[in-house]
Amino acid sequence: MSRPFPALTRGACGGRRPWAALAILGVAGAAAALPGLVAPRDPLAEDVSRRLLAPSLHHPFGTDELGRDLFSRVIHGAQASLSTGLLALAFAFGVSVLIGLLAGYLGGAVDRALMAVVDVLLALPSLLISLLIVASLGTGPLNLAVAVGLASVPAFARVTRAEVMRVSSQPFVEAAGGFGLARRRILVRHVLPHTRGPITALAALELATIVLSVSALSFLGYGTRPPDPEWGNLIATGRDHFATAWWLTSLPGAVLAAVVVALHRVGRSPGDPGTSLV
Repeated sequence: MSRPFPALTRGACGGRRPWAALAILGVAGAAAALPGLVAPRDPLAEDVSRRLLAPSLHHPFGTDELGRDLFSRVIHGAQASLSTGLLALAFAFGVSVLIGLLAGYLGGAVDRALMAVVDVLLALPSLLISLLIVASLGTGPLNLAVAVGLASVPAFARVTRAEVMRVSSQPFVEAAGGFGLARRRILVRHVLPHTRGPITALAALELATIVLSVSALSFLGYGTRPPDPEWGNLIATGRDHFATAWWLTSLPGAVLAAVVVALHRVGRSPGDPGTSLV
């Protein structure tokens, strides 16, 4: 029997891999890993005689109000934005997987207590949670990663809990318990490996939101501080000159948008059964 709406069931790309999104992420990853090799100039070198130059072959993204090469600053800004985003994702992943495993496998009072906390966090906007946490901890990339990571915990915890409950009802898990295996071993050896598909897919989707949140908080002054470049603070600094130098905000913003959309596209891309959320 043929599937209805085959284009929808295969995904927007008809089942093909999102090569354009992967290429964008590859370039962004290279810039974050080796900014000194990719960037043509020192991102902190000032030359007031070249301030606010429009984009050209010599300066692809133009220059800023101090004559610094904006393209080099965007390249180095990738390291701050993406490394902080990955650190926040790792923090959120570790905390939420632990919560989801305990709630889904133990159930009862443990499940109700943990999910009550998760429901409270879900009721609040994630950006508001991040602002409250980073305001308490102080500014800086590490505190920013913790703040954004904690705000992302509820989504991971919910998905992990649902998958753990589904896997825990399978006969092989019940058989492992019947053989007298410890709960810890059952969770690590039998339950957790069978929940990785949806959690991994959610991680790719959530990373897009995390990178955007990191840049938003940096835009508000809670992340990397100037003169060190980061996509959010580059946009914030350039807005004072938007009327006369549109490239200071538009081009870093376009790079941020391209990376976020690429991450989202890769997270939604069709793959093996059980590895995508859509």
